[in-house]
Amino acid sequence: MYELERSRHCVGGSNYHMQFTPKYRRHVFRYRGMRSLVRAILKMAAHRMRIRLETVEFGPDHVHIFVTGCRKYSAAELAQHLKGFSSWYLRKNYRELLKAYCLGISFWTDGYFSETIGRVTTETVMLYIERQQGKHWMNYDQGTQPGAVRKSFTGQSRLDMFQT
Repeated sequence: MYELERSRHCVGGSNYHMQFTPKYRRHVFRYRGMRSLVRAILKMAAHRMRIRLETVEFGPDHVHIFVTGCRKYSAAELAQHLKGFSSWYLRKNYRELLKAYCLGISFWTDGYFSETIGRVTTETVMLYIERQQGKHWMNYDQGTQPGAVRKSFTGQSRLDMFQT
Protein backbone atom coordinates (compact mmCIF):
# COMPACT_ATOMS: atom_id res chain seq x y z
CA MET A 1 0.00 0.00 0.00
CA TYR A 2 1.33 3.41 -0.94
CA GLU A 3 1.41 6.28 1.52
CA LEU A 4 -0.71 9.36 0.99
CA GLU A 5 1.19 12.58 0.41
CA ARG A 6 0.72 15.29 2.98
CA SER A 7 1.29 19.00 2.57
CA ARG A 8 0.21 22.04 4.49
CA HIS A 9 -3.24 22.21 2.93
CA CYS A 10 -4.07 18.80 1.52
CA VAL A 11 -3.67 15.06 1.73
CA GLY A 12 -3.91 12.80 -1.28
CA GLY A 13 -2.19 10.61 -3.75
CA SER A 14 -1.78 10.09 -7.44
CA ASN A 15 -0.35 7.01 -9.11
CA TYR A 16 0.05 6.35 -12.82
CA HIS A 17 0.78 3.40 -15.04
CA MET A 18 2.40 4.76 -18.20
CA GLN A 19 3.78 3.26 -21.38
CA PHE A 20 6.25 4.90 -23.75
CA THR A 21 7.31 3.61 -27.15
CA PRO A 22 10.57 4.38 -28.99
CA LYS A 23 10.34 6.22 -32.31
CA TYR A 24 9.37 3.98 -35.22
CA ARG A 25 8.63 1.26 -32.66
CA ARG A 26 12.24 0.12 -32.90
CA HIS A 27 13.11 -2.94 -30.81
CA VAL A 28 15.76 -1.09 -28.83
CA PHE A 29 14.95 -2.80 -25.54
CA ARG A 30 15.93 -6.25 -26.76
CA TYR A 31 19.37 -5.36 -25.45
CA ARG A 32 20.00 -5.50 -21.71
CA GLY A 33 22.38 -2.53 -21.87
CA MET A 34 19.73 -0.25 -23.37
CA ARG A 35 17.17 -1.39 -20.79
CA SER A 36 19.60 -0.66 -17.94
CA LEU A 37 20.50 2.72 -19.38
CA VAL A 38 16.91 3.86 -19.92
CA ARG A 39 15.88 2.56 -16.47
CA ALA A 40 18.68 4.60 -14.85
CA ILE A 41 17.79 7.73 -16.83
CA LEU A 42 14.09 7.44 -15.96
CA LYS A 43 15.05 7.09 -12.29
CA MET A 44 17.14 10.28 -12.58
CA ALA A 45 14.18 12.09 -14.17
CA ALA A 46 11.83 10.88 -11.42
CA HIS A 47 14.29 11.98 -8.74
CA ARG A 48 14.51 15.45 -10.32
CA MET A 49 10.70 15.66 -10.32
CA ARG A 50 10.49 14.38 -6.73
CA ILE A 51 8.25 11.48 -7.66
CA ARG A 52 8.80 7.76 -7.09
CA LEU A 53 9.44 5.36 -9.92
CA GLU A 54 8.10 2.14 -8.39
CA THR A 55 8.43 -0.21 -11.37
CA VAL A 56 10.04 -0.15 -14.80
CA GLU A 57 9.42 -3.11 -17.12
CA PHE A 58 10.34 -3.46 -20.77
CA GLY A 59 8.98 -5.13 -23.86
CA PRO A 60 11.22 -5.27 -26.93
CA ASP A 61 9.66 -2.05 -28.26
CA HIS A 62 8.13 -0.29 -25.26
CA VAL A 63 8.53 0.46 -21.55
CA HIS A 64 5.92 0.32 -18.79
CA ILE A 65 6.45 2.46 -15.71
CA PHE A 66 4.53 2.81 -12.47
CA VAL A 67 5.00 6.20 -10.82
CA THR A 68 3.67 7.29 -7.44
CA GLY A 69 3.78 10.48 -5.43
CA CYS A 70 3.01 12.59 -8.46
CA ARG A 71 -0.10 14.52 -7.45
CA LYS A 72 1.52 17.81 -8.53
CA TYR A 73 1.65 16.62 -12.15
CA SER A 74 -0.94 15.74 -14.74
CA ALA A 75 -0.40 12.65 -16.89
CA ALA A 76 0.61 14.90 -19.79
CA GLU A 77 3.19 16.72 -17.66
CA LEU A 78 4.61 13.43 -16.39
CA ALA A 79 4.97 12.09 -19.92
CA GLN A 80 6.50 15.34 -21.13
CA HIS A 81 9.10 15.48 -18.34
CA LEU A 82 9.99 11.79 -18.25
CA LYS A 83 10.19 11.37 -22.02
CA GLY A 84 11.76 14.78 -22.57
CA PHE A 85 14.52 14.38 -20.01
CA SER A 86 15.34 10.81 -21.00
CA SER A 87 15.44 11.68 -24.71
CA TRP A 88 17.60 14.75 -24.08
CA TYR A 89 19.99 12.80 -21.85
CA LEU A 90 20.35 9.98 -24.37
CA ARG A 91 20.93 12.36 -27.27
CA LYS A 92 23.47 14.40 -25.26
CA ASN A 93 25.48 11.48 -23.88
CA TYR A 94 24.81 8.53 -26.22
CA ARG A 95 24.39 10.07 -29.67
CA GLU A 96 26.34 7.29 -31.41
CA LEU A 97 24.23 4.62 -29.74
CA LEU A 98 21.04 6.26 -31.02
CA LYS A 99 22.49 6.49 -34.54
CA ALA A 100 22.98 2.71 -34.46
CA TYR A 101 19.22 2.33 -33.93
CA CYS A 102 18.40 4.83 -36.72
CA LEU A 103 16.33 6.94 -34.35
CA GLY A 104 17.27 10.36 -35.71
CA ILE A 105 16.75 13.29 -33.36
CA SER A 106 13.94 11.71 -31.32
CA PHE A 107 14.04 8.75 -29.00
CA TRP A 108 10.32 8.41 -28.15
CA THR A 109 7.16 8.52 -30.26
CA ASP A 110 4.93 11.55 -29.77
CA GLY A 111 2.22 9.59 -27.94
CA TYR A 112 2.00 7.66 -24.70
CA PHE A 113 -0.42 5.55 -22.69
CA SER A 114 -1.45 6.44 -19.15
CA GLU A 115 -4.00 5.36 -16.59
CA THR A 116 -4.52 6.35 -12.99
CA ILE A 117 -4.07 3.66 -10.40
CA GLY A 118 -6.10 4.00 -7.23
CA ARG A 119 -5.55 2.58 -3.81
CA VAL A 120 -9.05 1.14 -3.42
CA THR A 121 -12.15 0.27 -5.44
CA THR A 122 -15.04 2.62 -6.14
CA GLU A 123 -17.31 0.57 -3.88
CA THR A 124 -14.85 0.91 -1.01
CA VAL A 125 -14.69 4.69 -1.41
CA MET A 126 -18.49 4.96 -1.55
CA LEU A 127 -18.86 2.83 1.59
CA TYR A 128 -16.20 4.86 3.42
CA ILE A 129 -17.84 8.17 2.49
CA GLU A 130 -21.26 6.96 3.56
CA ARG A 131 -19.96 5.68 6.90
CA GLN A 132 -17.99 8.87 7.56
CA GLN A 133 -20.96 11.04 6.69
CA GLY A 134 -23.09 8.99 9.06
CA LYS A 135 -20.64 9.65 11.89
CA HIS A 136 -20.50 13.36 11.15
CA TRP A 137 -24.26 13.77 11.12
CA MET A 138 -25.15 11.41 13.97
CA ASN A 139 -25.72 14.20 16.52
CA TYR A 140 -27.58 16.58 14.21
CA ASP A 141 -30.47 14.66 12.75
CA GLN A 142 -31.92 12.46 15.43
CA GLY A 143 -35.66 12.33 15.09
CA THR A 144 -35.63 13.46 11.46
CA GLN A 145 -37.77 11.33 9.17
CA PRO A 146 -35.95 9.24 6.52
CA GLY A 147 -35.87 11.03 3.19
CA ALA A 148 -36.33 14.44 4.80
CA VAL A 149 -33.81 17.14 4.04
CA ARG A 150 -31.10 16.93 6.67
CA LYS A 151 -28.77 19.88 6.90
CA SER A 152 -26.30 20.98 9.48
CA PHE A 153 -25.37 24.49 10.39
CA THR A 154 -22.88 24.38 7.47
CA GLY A 155 -25.64 23.69 4.95
CA GLN A 156 -24.28 20.30 3.88
CA SER A 157 -26.67 17.50 2.99
CA ARG A 158 -26.41 13.81 3.83
CA LEU A 159 -25.87 11.18 1.16
CA ASP A 160 -29.11 9.32 1.98
CA MET A 161 -31.04 12.40 0.83
CA PHE A 162 -30.22 11.54 -2.75
CA GLN A 163 -31.52 7.96 -2.88
CA THR A 164 -33.55 7.11 -5.95
